[in-house]
Amino acid sequence: MTRPAIEPRHLRSALEFAILIAAEGQKFKPPMPYPAGLRKFFNVDRIPTTSLASIRRMVEQDDTFRTRIAAGALPELVDPVGRVWLQRPEGWQDEVVRLAADSDAEAESADAVRRLRKAEKRRDAAEQAAARSRAEIVVLTSQVAERDDVIELLRTDMQKLTDETAELRAELIDTRNEVRHARDREAAARQRLAAAEHETSEAIAARGAAEHVRDDVLADRATVAAERSELARLAAAAAALADQLASVASPPRPGATDPARRKPLAMPGGVMGSSAAAGEFLLRSGASVLVDGYNVAKQAWPDLDLAGQRVVLLDAIENLVRRFGSDITVVFDGADVVGASADGRRIVRVVFSPDGVLADDVIRDEVRRLPPTRPVVVVTNDREIVTDTRALGANTMSSDQLIDLMR
Repeated sequence: MTRPAIEPRHLRSALEFAILIAAEGQKFKPPMPYPAGLRKFFNVDRIPTTSLASIRRMVEQDDTFRTRIAAGALPELVDPVGRVWLQRPEGWQDEVVRLAADSDAEAESADAVRRLRKAEKRRDAAEQAAARSRAEIVVLTSQVAERDDVIELLRTDMQKLTDETAELRAELIDTRNEVRHARDREAAARQRLAAAEHETSEAIAARGAAEHVRDDVLADRATVAAERSELARLAAAAAALADQLASVASPPRPGATDPARRKPLAMPGGVMGSSAAAGEFLLRSGASVLVDGYNVAKQAWPDLDLAGQRVVLLDAIENLVRRFGSDITVVFDGADVVGASADGRRIVRVVFSPDGVLADDVIRDEVRRLPPTRPVVVVTNDREIVTDTRALGANTMSSDQLIDLMR
């Protein structure tokens, strides 16, 4: 007995879903393969009934495409007739005929307004119910099947990387030389700091000059922090080159240990992380403190211009350094801003981001450059910076906490 034919209109939700997934799949790399004839329907608000038959033929002729999109055909995206037609379980032909008949019976009993509202609701649900996630699942499923080809390409790339080993070795030697020079500069800075500290001990007897000597020591400490940051940057570059060279020269060994990671400082018992007591503890901890300059200044002194905000902020932070002996670096956006220059007499380290670089990125780089054994505290209300630097093992303090301590 011949089965009744299923009209294309019964498959509208499945065919619209196929076009939606094909369009979303082009946003990934590599794009998801699809029947080429579907492209002209990507930006059509509602597929004409006269086009449904040709779309149906394209989907049925590309069995791989139909199987992929069937995995993402959820009830909130495709009606029962469309899901059975896409997934094609055993006995699906009879089931599709039955569901189509039920659908026609339901359609005849409903008025035109309700049918239109139901169709619009299904379309809205399809557009809002994570179509991108569905398409991504389809694409990732395809990519898993292609992983062997990618591995073969990577093996070819390994041969190319072997040819670059000699060049990397030369770069590593140059970087190590730079590290050696940076260590010499740090040693000179340490000698200057030792001399300044010796002058401090002698100035204790002359209490009138004690504050001036203390500021000189703190300024030298800021200089040592700058040299130490540069040394950390060069050391990190040398380590990265060494790791890259090692990864090229030899395959990874099972059970190899990960590099050391920075651990955040633990708060004393009973101290809340958002309290002023927590902020004071972090400033007294001896950690390297990185302050998002304008994030603090614009909140504390919104009525001042940028130049005024910088001056007032740096004066207030210097007072904190005198109170707690903190190692503080203040990072501002834009070295090309008029008046954006660090005062050599400052007892805090001041950094301006280069042209085209945000202070946010400078702060992230500073955290990465400091040795993992060095505790780091980042002061900002910027949620992205907080998330990124916490992932690097830094403690964070809100701008509000710092402002409360400055006042």
